Amino acid sequence: MRVYATVLVAAIVAVAGVLFGVWWAPFVACIGVGAIVPRARTAVPAAAAIGLVSWLVPLAGLQLRYGLGPTATSLAAIMGFGRAAVVPIVLTLLVGTLLGVVGGWLGSAGRTVVVRA
Repeated sequence: MRVYATVLVAAIVAVAGVLFGVWWAPFVACIGVGAIVPRARTAVPAAAAIGLVSWLVPLAGLQLRYGLGPTATSLAAIMGFGRAAVVPIVLTLLVGTLLGVVGGWLGSAGRTVVVRA
């Protein structure tokens, strides 16, 4: 039960942080997940999901409110991908996922170092 509560609280903190403009909030929240969840096999995928969701929710909200099509198409053209608007969105979600993975891994690695010492 403690694992589920930790993941839920970290997800809420990460989403709220990103919504308030703290783009690195999933990293910090997932460090806590990695430090509290006892197994890295569970902590790192959970942290990846938290990172993905914490950047997906604001993007979905912006899509519903304003529509991301023209902005994503322009950004894809600047990046050299022509009119492939999905590329900037996928890369943005990849950044959020990587923030979560690295935070979860760092927290888990730090927990094992502290426990062994």
